[in-house]
Amino acid sequence: MLKSIKKIYNPQLYHGHNKDNQNFFEGWYFKIADKKLENVYAFIPGVFKDKAGHNTHSFIQVMEGPANKSHFIKYDFNQFKAAKHRFDIKIVNNKFSLKEMNLDINSENIKIQGNLNFKNIKPWPVSVLSPGAMGWYGFLPFMECNHGVLSFNHEIKGQLNINSQTIDFTGGRGYIEKDWGKSFPSAWLWLQTNHFNDPTSSLMVSIATIPWLSREFRGFIIGFYHQDELYKFTTYNNSIINQFEKKDDKILVEVENSNFILKIAADYEKGLLLKGPFRSNMVKNVEESLNASIEIKLINKFENSIIYQGMGQKAGFELNGNLDEIIDNY
Repeated sequence: MLKSIKKIYNPQLYHGHNKDNQNFFEGWYFKIADKKLENVYAFIPGVFKDKAGHNTHSFIQVMEGPANKSHFIKYDFNQFKAAKHRFDIKIVNNKFSLKEMNLDINSENIKIQGNLNFKNIKPWPVSVLSPGAMGWYGFLPFMECNHGVLSFNHEIKGQLNINSQTIDFTGGRGYIEKDWGKSFPSAWLWLQTNHFNDPTSSLMVSIATIPWLSREFRGFIIGFYHQDELYKFTTYNNSIINQFEKKDDKILVEVENSNFILKIAADYEKGLLLKGPFRSNMVKNVEESLNASIEIKLINKFENSIIYQGMGQKAGFELNGNLDEIIDNY
């Protein structure tokens, strides 16, 4: 019981201990960009377990923004190691934590070696009644998919050698999140960027179908981190979506809480195919781009004033599944 409580309040930890003989996945998403935004990459280390044990394995997915390529490197499950009391995972010689990422990938199509250090991470706050981005939903054991924002924005120091080219990421920015549970939703929108004119700013948007007992509902977690303050727009804090539609080549979202309105206009970006967990298998149908642009406007409702307005670059963009379930006018 105490171990379960510790994991609830520490979403960064590996939740897969004692999850054998059932469908389970867990993946951490590390996005990195160099100072000039010329090199943007995403790395997804993770594990997948199926109830029968036939498809159980660990993996690292790599998204190359500059080359517009994606890679899935599969490993045996026993090549994955995770500490029980801290976020520290290892797949062969690849190590991941909130402080660093040490890569030694040597596959047929991509070779990456190097070490990056992370400083001044900005996680979604954890409190007694709200254990992270999931809010009070994080206490519920039957959620099919759980989400954690481990760092909205942080500094990077270090270099990677990618296919014999050395890239210096010192002075760049990073982002870390994760998902774990039984299966991805049947439909979702996900957006993320921390490349605004104001370097303190970072946006994360997740709108998805949420299975609830024998029904489903549209749930959302939207956070805008700006000048050391997190503006939360979520299902569990009684925010409402005023607009969610695809119009021409834009995705338009307007969301409102008790004090603020956030308007979002994202370029619709066709992306690369990644593998995602669906029930008893990892299937290749998650489409993600690292090259979207997102325009936002944060408004104080009572003062009728604009707190921040700007354009985020090199944004992560996913729009997947049966969109009629979540979008208002597709």
